[in-house]
Amino acid sequence: MKETKFRRLRRDELEEVEGQFVKFLAVNGIDAQSWQKLKEDEPGRADDFILQFSQIVFAGVIEKVKYLVHRRPNDLRTYKTDEDKIYMRGILLDGETSIDFTKTDLPPKEIFQRLKDEKVTPKIYSAERKYIPIGRDQDIFVIMEEGALIDDGELFETLAAL
Repeated sequence: MKETKFRRLRRDELEEVEGQFVKFLAVNGIDAQSWQKLKEDEPGRADDFILQFSQIVFAGVIEKVKYLVHRRPNDLRTYKTDEDKIYMRGILLDGETSIDFTKTDLPPKEIFQRLKDEKVTPKIYSAERKYIPIGRDQDIFVIMEEGALIDDGELFETLAAL
């Protein structure tokens, strides 16, 4: 198989899209019985089909990504993806606080109110850059592999407005 952009789907990920995978195999002329035989007789070729399907799945998901969020206990990074640039807005908590970004799904206004009530001064930071040479889709994929999740953008837009 030619060079790939993305990793192979893990078993649990593949199970989540099993219906689409069955359709993918059918389009490639492989029914359930043929698939079982292929896995037994030619595991490398079967893996190639899984890898090819993985490329389609990841490309389709990443193409639609507008916002990402990466949560750590005291550091929240939000991203906005553009056609040729990625923008990052973040908030870093320094000191004692009841806020743990990995355990809260509070709306941004409530987070800031709680920080104010606890007299915690967050450090707001931002950056922007063009996508790394591997391209938009692979750049976003790398960020997601590091722990960022697809988001609705409310956190990014709130931080961008500060």
